[in-house]
Amino acid sequence: MQSMYVGRLLIGLACAAPLSVLAEETALASFNRPGIGFGAEVLAPGQFAWEQGLPDFSRDGPARQYALNTRWRLGLGHAAELHLATNGYQWQRGDEKVDGRGDSELALKYQLPSSREDIAWGLMATYSYAGGEQPFTAGDHSRGLAVSIAKTLASGRSLAGYVGYTRYQQHDIWTVSPAVTFYSGPVFSAYSEAGLSWGDGVDATQVAGAGGTWRISRQVQLDVWFLGGLNREATDWQGGFGVSWVSR
Repeated sequence: MQSMYVGRLLIGLACAAPLSVLAEETALASFNRPGIGFGAEVLAPGQFAWEQGLPDFSRDGPARQYALNTRWRLGLGHAAELHLATNGYQWQRGDEKVDGRGDSELALKYQLPSSREDIAWGLMATYSYAGGEQPFTAGDHSRGLAVSIAKTLASGRSLAGYVGYTRYQQHDIWTVSPAVTFYSGPVFSAYSEAGLSWGDGVDATQVAGAGGTWRISRQVQLDVWFLGGLNREATDWQGGFGVSWVSR
């Protein structure tokens, strides 16, 4: 048992040491996974990232739904970034078994200028195309605009806030999410967050949860996350595992 512990410790040090050196030389590219909000930072011009759920899942009553959510990102330059996200394959288990394709989303993210090094904020405009199959489609297109802001604190901690607006079927829907990263290093990070959504013609939902990431190399990150519903209108449980990759 002692030799196993020593072996794991040596492996962890071997992973952490080179990443610590690299992190000091140049900043690591950030990913959008996981979390309700999004990172304010954008990719360098021509840089490409792929973020994949393996899978993401939700449970509401007896129904369990799994999704292979995919997001592609491309750095455009001038602090801008283009996104294409799709729920290429989903499956539902419970009273019935259903498989199918979900909706897609096109987004443009812009990193807003900041006069302080410890504060970063970004703006994202989205258009969701309801091209999925029942019951995995929203049934109609939607447009959205969101802002995300983050403040770096001491000892690897940070605070973040997200405010999003969506126009869907002539309804105005708002989402607010505060988050706290209570540990962030060159290899591991962990956070907690809460979310509140409300609007005209829709039920308000409240969720809270946490997540973490493991940067196994400069280009690859693994993640895990979960959210629990705090009221009857919210989905009981959401969560997932994922991998993200960025080009050099």
